[in-house]
Amino acid sequence: MSQATRFEVQTYFHGYWENCWTVDDEPQYYDTHDEAMADIYEFFADLSRAGIAQSYQLEDYRVVPVA
Repeated sequence: MSQATRFEVQTYFHGYWENCWTVDDEPQYYDTHDEAMADIYEFFADLSRAGIAQSYQLEDYRVVPVA
C-alpha cells in the first residue's frame, strides 16, 4: 500500500531549505499543495498587518512534496 503524498513549507536560510513550520512543536504537514500555499499567504498577510512584511521575501518560502 502506498503512502499518500504530503506537503511541507520550507524556508530558505543561508544556502539551505528547512521545514521550520510547526504545530505543537511538531513539523507541520499539509494534505495538498494549495493548503500549504494558503498558509504561506496567510503568514504574509499577518506580516503585512503587523507592518513588517517588507522584511520578508516570498521567494524564501516554497512548498515541496514529502513521503
